[in-house]
Amino acid sequence: MVEGMEKKLNPGDLLFDEGDKGDVMYLIREGKIKITKGKGEDEKVLAVLKEGDFFGEMAIIDGSPRSASAIAATPVSLLVIDKETFTSKIKENPLIEYVLETLSRRLRTTDEQIRLLTIKSEERRVVAYIITKAKETGKKTDQGIEITPFSYENVAYTTGVDENKTKNYIGNLEKANLILLKDNTMLLKGIENLDDYLRYIALKEKFEKP
Repeated sequence: MVEGMEKKLNPGDLLFDEGDKGDVMYLIREGKIKITKGKGEDEKVLAVLKEGDFFGEMAIIDGSPRSASAIAATPVSLLVIDKETFTSKIKENPLIEYVLETLSRRLRTTDEQIRLLTIKSEERRVVAYIITKAKETGKKTDQGIEITPFSYENVAYTTGVDENKTKNYIGNLEKANLILLKDNTMLLKGIENLDDYLRYIALKEKFEKP
């Protein structure tokens, strides 16, 4: 039996937000937790977890940010399991550790694809992919944020956008001096600028509709 600390929440309490760093997982002892993506009118409920369910495990397996938000739907009692406790149990069997890490990477990729495919505009989908990669795996440098390795093929595969269209959309970002490509590296001048460009595309599509 895995031991951990107890945490209690009231209805509506935010346990963690999408994009937060995480180093613990949770087991629901009592109550319900709502797993969501997006904010306000764009919020989508992915699942409602109940007593006996666990969640948040991917963050302590691979150290990636939380892929969704967790909110108490009712009064909740949680068992909090930290990374040290979790990994000590996993490391008792190296094969299980390897399988879990592999599954985690695959789930992250699938989750990212599902999120991106909900964006109807192909150009916005490509830009959103670049912003996500910069936030999750980008390396900060004096010149900006580096995404390495970078390839058009990976972008096209993940976003479901034709590779030639992908090159054109990324070419637009280069022309706007928002990114710089060199060998297998993409350099972003700033995520805020890409966020602004994303809003620009959305407004352009809205007002240029026939």
